[in-house]
Amino acid sequence: MAPVGMTTPRIGASLRMLGASFAFAIMSAGVKLAGMHGVPLGQTVFYRGLVSLVLVLCYMRLTAVSFTTPHWRAHLKRGIAGFCGMILYFGSITLLPLSTSITLNYTSPLLMAAVLLLRHRELPPLSVVAALLGGFVGIVLLLRPSYDGSQWFGALLALGSAVTTVIAALNIRFIGRLDEPVSRTVAYFSLFVTLGSLPWYVTTRPSHIDWMGIGLVAVVGIFSTLGQFLLTVAYQRGHTLLVSLLGYSQVIFTTLIGIALFNDHPGLGAWLAIGLIIASGAAATVFVRGSVASAA
Repeated sequence: MAPVGMTTPRIGASLRMLGASFAFAIMSAGVKLAGMHGVPLGQTVFYRGLVSLVLVLCYMRLTAVSFTTPHWRAHLKRGIAGFCGMILYFGSITLLPLSTSITLNYTSPLLMAAVLLLRHRELPPLSVVAALLGGFVGIVLLLRPSYDGSQWFGALLALGSAVTTVIAALNIRFIGRLDEPVSRTVAYFSLFVTLGSLPWYVTTRPSHIDWMGIGLVAVVGIFSTLGQFLLTVAYQRGHTLLVSLLGYSQVIFTTLIGIALFNDHPGLGAWLAIGLIIASGAAATVFVRGSVASAA
């Protein structure tokens, strides 16, 4: 049984995951602001995919990267998993308190460790598993989720989104081993999001969006593109479990954005929880680099 991630973990991959988390936090704020402005969710999802697709295709043209690929099946699996995860997550948000939905979605790093062990026979270091658990405890303390039995379907959707997150991440890692360009990977995912949300989009009276709404969905599309680029590179070049754990940082960035934009006032307990999440990520980084160096 092989230890997880026996290639040397690059600090650049970790920084890219932190950058992706920051970009996705801004994207989430854009989704919330668009909803507050009256933009239907179906339009936001569609424009997220369309803006990203246009940006990436322009980048591919400038860098002479072909859209054609012999690995379309791998991209299809990644696209289906990512799009289904998005729909499940949005569905859980409508049925659960937001804190509960996010907390259940962030069980994905723990599920990742289990899948790597049982399916891929990759043994995670116990120190990294402990850091994963510590980070998740920080998430729970920060968000303080609530739940009652009548919300079981929403909880099922949130857990389903966590499962599809793991599937999508492993597909990204697999596509990277096929030497597919990052831009092509992001382009195909954006195409699947655009096509998958098109039926939903046409039912939302698309002509009624105003210039403010267009600006907000453009922000969503731009930062989702940046986040997807950074996320893809991080999973393809970094230590899988460490990159997954650093995804917890999105909650921290979202909290800080909530303070800046929505006048949120987290208490002392929230700041202590943020400290625990940061400490868990830092400890995991040290453990992973140390274990790989020892193995080498």
